[in-house]
Amino acid sequence: MYKKFLFAVFGLALLTVLFASCKITDTSVSTGPTIKMGSSTFASSTVIVPKGDTLTLFDSAPAPHTVVNGRWNGTQQDPQKEAGAPTVNVSFGGNDSKTIGPFTTAGTYDIYCTIHQGMNLTITVK
Repeated sequence: MYKKFLFAVFGLALLTVLFASCKITDTSVSTGPTIKMGSSTFASSTVIVPKGDTLTLFDSAPAPHTVVNGRWNGTQQDPQKEAGAPTVNVSFGGNDSKTIGPFTTAGTYDIYCTIHQGMNLTITVK
């Protein structure tokens, strides 16, 4: 009788240890702010991102976007990557989101949508 009881206690203890050691980590969770994109604009033209965090871009319209480093200067695209900026080259199909970064260096960085003229976002990392 004691053998069965001890075996059951040992089995339950082993299962408890196994389940307790299983940890599910969601690495897709953003650590920083979110900026919404409409059909042809960013909801805000500027955003502050704490140093070390990421930025989530949320396409809230059924419009495609391709966001890269640089900015629109009038009607001309000016692709450039500032020193310390993470490389940004993400495409959206509409009603989706992507996370860019992390932004590890303080400074001011520009990104823009190559599809929509004038769609610029200035990111300030503090």
